[in-house]
Amino acid sequence: MIAKNFRQFPDAMAVQMVLPFGRPVWNGQRPSTRIGRLIRSAQAALVVARPQIVEWVKAATPQWWKNLRRAQNALSASVKAACMLLL
Repeated sequence: MIAKNFRQFPDAMAVQMVLPFGRPVWNGQRPSTRIGRLIRSAQAALVVARPQIVEWVKAATPQWWKNLRRAQNALSASVKAACMLLL
């Protein structure tokens, strides 16, 4: 069934091949061997040197959320102060 779909839609196979198969190797544990450290430093240099495709924009936090968080923090502080009186 899957092979039939890929024969029918070859561009879908091309899109699927772009997906990374497995975990990113540059974000693993620190290698303990000299050659492993050299490989990791070379990979890190490539990742840093690669230009970013997407320009990330920080999403604006709505004012109602800021007000809610402020009220939550005030309530938390008042409950903590009331509990400290009991101790």
